[in-house]
Amino acid sequence: MPVWWEQAVAFLSPGYISEAGKAVILTDEMIQDLIQFAERISRDEYVVTFFWYCRHRILNDPTLVQSWEEQWPPLDGYLGWEAGLLNVLVMLSAVPEMQEVYRKLGIPDDIMKDTVADLRLWMETDLYYQRYQRWGITPWIARWLCHHWQGKLLQLGRLQFSLDTFHGCLRAYRHSKTKEVIAIAEAGIRYGSDGNVWRKCCGEGPGAWTSSLEVTKEAIIGNPITPDGFAHRQTRRLMLDEWEMVLASGDKVLTFHISASGPMDFEKCGDSFRRALEFFPHYYPTFHFRGFSTGTWLLDTRLQALLPPESNIVRLQREMYLNPGLQGDNNEYHERIFGWGVTDVNSVPWKTSLQKAVGQYLNEGGHFHGGYCFLLKEDFDWGRQVYLQMWQPAKNRKDNQHEAHPSPNN
Repeated sequence: MPVWWEQAVAFLSPGYISEAGKAVILTDEMIQDLIQFAERISRDEYVVTFFWYCRHRILNDPTLVQSWEEQWPPLDGYLGWEAGLLNVLVMLSAVPEMQEVYRKLGIPDDIMKDTVADLRLWMETDLYYQRYQRWGITPWIARWLCHHWQGKLLQLGRLQFSLDTFHGCLRAYRHSKTKEVIAIAEAGIRYGSDGNVWRKCCGEGPGAWTSSLEVTKEAIIGNPITPDGFAHRQTRRLMLDEWEMVLASGDKVLTFHISASGPMDFEKCGDSFRRALEFFPHYYPTFHFRGFSTGTWLLDTRLQALLPPESNIVRLQREMYLNPGLQGDNNEYHERIFGWGVTDVNSVPWKTSLQKAVGQYLNEGGHFHGGYCFLLKEDFDWGRQVYLQMWQPAKNRKDNQHEAHPSPNN
């Protein structure tokens, strides 16, 4: 046998799987299932070769954390549901390298364990478990977990944070005296009459419009996006001797992620942001980030009309500077809220207030689009709804408007 074969089989040995599985907080039952599966495939030349190829991709292919595509084909046709276990073994094979990454960064063991324990969560919630009630992960989730293994995504309490760049289709400016923040849409974005990003499924509509942007030496003139998450057709002129750009596409940010690990407790989310503001400057001193950002189905502004104000989702939204964008559709809401494989919300019981509110809205023909947000470091003051507080007084001040078109939200 070639040397690589002996190396590959070593990662499939019971001793190695047990040690690596415990390092990433897998249960004893999970570890035993992986050991039994590895014993069956360790003599299969095709599967072992494929396993070794996938390990090579995990360790040597930088595109794994840059692409949203699956990085290797699923072997469901050959292994059935056990293909999910093969992908878990690939991740376990890279545990020594993962531990070395965290050691060099000096990240405490408890944070490392909290972070890489996401593998267990996905084993319990990903496609294979949803479809077969069997543990496993898809190649897509293996790709996602590379962020964790490479120290580019950390679990800090309730939330996860990843090193990223801002991808929003806007520029944010801060007034030098009032400290007000206002976002201006990039040019060429198609919006509906309600100020949301236009989506084909909802029809063009009579009030659809396209954003414009003009930048001169003295000013920037464009369509504002207010903190409640709506773009406005009436343009606004910002004088550049008064307004400084504080966020734009390509700037470094921490993208936050809300895993399906339990309730989205509002105070625990705030604690996670506080920890991130201390953690990343200490362990990643060269990563000078502007603030936080994310895109998720949880940020659809329609949820504020459907849920009570004390809802954790609504409270989280109101801490952020919301901006419109397409991040999920009705199919995602079916899956996230009513369960995997659900296409008819009336086919399952509505047990939660979220299911009742969203189910009724969908039955009435409603559409969800998801949304995006940002929160600058200087504006973090959890529970104060900083951007909404800035915006309310600003609405009452006389602004220097330009090309006064009717606003879709007035």
